[in-house]
Amino acid sequence: MWAVAVLFVALSGVSGAFKLYYDKSEAEKVAFATQLQVAVNNQQVLENTIEDQNRKILASLERQKEQQEQMRGLEEQNREANEEVSNLKMKFAKHDLNHLSLRKPGLIEAIINKATKRVGADFAEITNPDRSSTD
Repeated sequence: MWAVAVLFVALSGVSGAFKLYYDKSEAEKVAFATQLQVAVNNQQVLENTIEDQNRKILASLERQKEQQEQMRGLEEQNREANEEVSNLKMKFAKHDLNHLSLRKPGLIEAIINKATKRVGADFAEITNPDRSSTD
């Protein structure tokens, strides 16, 4: 009879230990599942952030490319303007207007009057309110 009692106590102890082990294992599984879900959520956030950063980088590179094109255009316009200034400087250096105006005042007066009339006509056309806005 003592043997049955000892076996019953031993069986109860093993059953209790198994129950503790089972409860601990279930708690660890829940903790691991929670950690796994947190890791999956973090990975998704990271992937979304990387995707967003890549889009921003591509947009920035596109803007930079557009700005470089605009700078090239401005440099070309600047070069053309400098060439025109150089041409005008050479023309004025070639022609001494003081000397010419003393020798041929009528010629200079006619040139100035013609240019003044042209500028006046251009100004009148530019300020004309009846002019279409598509010009």
